[in-house]
Amino acid sequence: MGSWHVIETLTEGVATLVASGNEAKGMISTRRSISPTADILVEPIIEHVRRTREPFDRVLHSKRANRAWRFYAWPIIGPFGDVHGIQMWVGDPKEPIAERRLTSGTVWSTTEWLIYQTWESGAMSGTRLDDWVPTALSSDYINRAIHMEKEQEFLEVVLTPKPGMALSTWFSVRHDDGHAMQWQVVLRPTADGTAVRVLYHDFSDAYPPSTPTLAELGLTEGLDGSRVHVALFEARRGAIALWIGRAPEWVEWQYAHLTGPVVHPDDLPALQDSAKRINAGEVPSTVDLVQLHRGNTEWVKCSVTMRPFQLEDRPAHAELTLIQVAPADDQY
Repeated sequence: MGSWHVIETLTEGVATLVASGNEAKGMISTRRSISPTADILVEPIIEHVRRTREPFDRVLHSKRANRAWRFYAWPIIGPFGDVHGIQMWVGDPKEPIAERRLTSGTVWSTTEWLIYQTWESGAMSGTRLDDWVPTALSSDYINRAIHMEKEQEFLEVVLTPKPGMALSTWFSVRHDDGHAMQWQVVLRPTADGTAVRVLYHDFSDAYPPSTPTLAELGLTEGLDGSRVHVALFEARRGAIALWIGRAPEWVEWQYAHLTGPVVHPDDLPALQDSAKRINAGEVPSTVDLVQLHRGNTEWVKCSVTMRPFQLEDRPAHAELTLIQVAPADDQY
């Protein structure tokens, strides 16, 4: 019986197997892990699809096994035309090809702090074509994640990418229709460190979505009321990387690259100073009164309590802090 294989090709000259059938793989070599016989090599097929960016469909014969297999390969193309991955089906030539799982590729820019996306990446989470835009903030993507495994490793790759980094992890993702999905996520920085290429693979039919605990999110106490919201904050850029729980309706944050900064420029230096003090270990927490963007030209005065972002048995993350945001009584 034939099966699909997912191959990541995020870096030129490198290809690893990340999934076969209903089983995730740990970024292993494609050699002898896909082909049913040693005298049919899949590496030339991978390079052909990577180079041409077109599907491959051919019946290949094995003298050693005295039989033939059909190889069908589908390129997963990212927003700049690079082949982020390949879905390859191998099976009997007379067997119908099973339906492919949903896959897509994005590019996370580390200089512009934007995500360049394809329509397929939006469609995976239910975005309608009329609502799709070619760029998004990392907060928009991460906010859809109900649970991120290896979250600190993920943040290190997208915030401080270095050559040779590679990560395969899982996102439990919220679909626009309300149900949860389980995505396999593979990341590799580009050679110059200016971007991170990403491959998404919806594995929901084989792996159930997972849910986080407060301890995993670094929270040691409950929220202080229904109007208190918790987020991971990147002070250098003034960006909200992740809302833990529901994002406040009174802050415009998802499309800050289009609508303007989340934190008022006059107030961002105060939060940056607080983040430096937190990361230096000078104080356990800080409280600042700042203006956050409500939308259009309106700002809302908020109390922002900042603490270190630290997971169990790991040092505090120097790039991120944990903030609790609550609206103040007066508004600008």
